[in-house]
Amino acid sequence: MATKRYSRTRTSTLEAFQHAKDDYWYRPVVFGKNLFTYVAYVPPGGFMPPHGHEEDPYELSVFMLQGELEIMLDGDTFVASAGDAIHVEPTVSLGVRNVTDRTAAFVLTFNPPPPSITSIEAVRERYERRGGGIKAAAEIEALMASERPAG
Repeated sequence: MATKRYSRTRTSTLEAFQHAKDDYWYRPVVFGKNLFTYVAYVPPGGFMPPHGHEEDPYELSVFMLQGELEIMLDGDTFVASAGDAIHVEPTVSLGVRNVTDRTAAFVLTFNPPPPSITSIEAVRERYERRGGGIKAAAEIEALMASERPAG
């Protein structure tokens, strides 16, 4: 029997991982030889500072699905909205901040993929080992439907 040369992932069934000690969550959806893709979720008030890894070899592709984010790249800050696409050259640090009352979501693709991220099992093990946050699929779906409380 021939090996499949494709994979399919139903994103709504996946748990999400906390990027760092920030309010930025992601669901890994594609693990390829030459790319890695995830869907990121940044709730109201969420912030991921530019990572400061200027030596990173990753070329990035960002596509906004929902909401708006302040995007920080190479010393510039601008607002990206649903439907915007952004290309980021290697060595440029990416940061995001959600100053709205709606959760923002975007697709982020890395080329090449980070070497330690080869499967959903590898990601889960990495986050369990380092004590990172993991949200169940239902928690992320609820996050997508929520807004910042009034006050």
